[in-house]
Amino acid sequence: MSDTDPTQRWLNAEQVAARYGCGRVTVYRMVKRGQIPAPVQFSGRMSRWDVAGLNAADENRTPK
Repeated sequence: MSDTDPTQRWLNAEQVAARYGCGRVTVYRMVKRGQIPAPVQFSGRMSRWDVAGLNAADENRTPK
């Protein structure tokens, strides 16, 4: 399932990394730098990113 699929709302770290063309460690560095929102923690080992939040961060970061 693609991150552009309107029915998918949550992405895991691997999917976020593929979206930005980087590795998982870089995804967490982007969170630390404030470039993307932090993931939502669903359980001790499961966290996911909201696609709408990532889209909003991309729009705010892209010059118009």
